Amino acid sequence: MKKYLFLVLILMVFTACSEEEKPKRPEVKMEYRPLVTEDDNGKYMEWYPGHKQLKMTGRNNKNGERVGIWKYYSERGVELSITVYNNGLRDGHTVVKYPNGAVHYSGEYLNDEPIGVWKFYNEEGQLIDTKDYSNL
Repeated sequence: MKKYLFLVLILMVFTACSEEEKPKRPEVKMEYRPLVTEDDNGKYMEWYPGHKQLKMTGRNNKNGERVGIWKYYSERGVELSITVYNNGLRDGHTVVKYPNGAVHYSGEYLNDEPIGVWKFYNEEGQLIDTKDYSNL
């Protein structure tokens, strides 16, 4: 009889343990964050997925055209290019870089056309070529 009573108690303990509520995982709220934002002043920001790194930033005018300095970054945060815009057209100095951060080329634009002397470099930063757009 004691054996049966002991078995019943063991069964009750196992049954009670299996019916216990398992701890619930905390509810994770997913906040939607767009990859592209633009505020009322025209400040434009674009992010890589995950919002860990800024991809591009600049400013748009009221017509949605690029104005001022625009910068583009790699997924690792390296600044890859800087270009000046005026009413959607490249208009001013520009610098484009290799992923290692070294300058690839630099020059100037006027109304979206290259002007003056442009300089081209290898990944070690050595000048390898120039092109003069003044005579074209």
